[in-house]
Amino acid sequence: MPLPRATIIIPCYNHGRFIAEAVESALAQTEAIVRVVVIDDGSDDGSTPAACDALLDRFEPDRVEVIHQPNTGLPGARNRGAAEARTAYLAFLDADDTIAPSFVATLAAAIEAADDPKVSHAYCQETLTDRAHGTWRVPEWDPELLLITNLHPVTCLVKREVFERVGGFDATMTQGYEDWECWVRLSAHGYRGVRVAEPLFFWRRHSQETMIHDAVTRHDALYSQIIDRHRDLYDRSFEALARRCNSMLRAFDCNWIDETGTPIPLQYLQKKTAEAHGLERDLHAVRQELTGVREHAESCSKRCQAVRAEYESMAGVRLHRRVRRLVDAMPSFLRTPALAVLRVVKRVVAG
Repeated sequence: MPLPRATIIIPCYNHGRFIAEAVESALAQTEAIVRVVVIDDGSDDGSTPAACDALLDRFEPDRVEVIHQPNTGLPGARNRGAAEARTAYLAFLDADDTIAPSFVATLAAAIEAADDPKVSHAYCQETLTDRAHGTWRVPEWDPELLLITNLHPVTCLVKREVFERVGGFDATMTQGYEDWECWVRLSAHGYRGVRVAEPLFFWRRHSQETMIHDAVTRHDALYSQIIDRHRDLYDRSFEALARRCNSMLRAFDCNWIDETGTPIPLQYLQKKTAEAHGLERDLHAVRQELTGVREHAESCSKRCQAVRAEYESMAGVRLHRRVRRLVDAMPSFLRTPALAVLRVVKRVVAG
């Protein structure tokens, strides 16, 4: 079987510091014949255009082509690269990402194994690198789910003939979701993708300020653009989508919506209810403990009063005895009036 041939298109805007690594990963493909087209999409950072030109000295010129153009955005740059291709397959790779050496061969084999003219492309799982970690385990192709959420990233292997037939990427969607819209358009034409359950694409999260981040912040507007472009498809699928969305909410245990429109998971309510009951039990225990402390404090107070009274009584007795000894030691002519005074004092103290 002849080796698959693919053109790997890498748009680049101010990512000159990453471009060589991306191209190197593209040219390192095994069991495949590849050519790389780099589109410098109007970079204005003062270094990226030169970094792109340096690729021609670093790699074989017949395997790498560099095109400089005014900025058109990602979809326009990808379409420009696709227009330069003559191979059976196209692959799209962003300048700050990389692919595994078996990317083209494995995805091409999946397309060939499907043996279906309606298979338009193959996609794979992705591994997050740099500031993020983990694997996006992309789902199997599901045309219904595709109308709700994007199924896979732009880095895939697509049949060039099919890509050209549906018109490529929508060059007006420069703010994001142009890949998702393209997959929806392929689906609307009856095509489908096939999944390879291997992480052959490496998505570098080197900054919070990324195209993906910006697109997510504009999700409502961008998603509305996809719906507007495929209004008939969404209208025909309305009931199925409503059921699917409801099932997805319930799958995440979200059975109600609060006043802000936020789903409320039943487990969340159960957890908060259990926490409230636990707090009530704790509060009851604290109240009982406080009652015991209060009773103990009152008992201690009474005991202190009794001890104080006892002490004062004992002190009075000792004082009376001392005074009596002093009186007894007095001369007889003083003893009688002193005893009279002592009796008066005793009555006053006792009273």
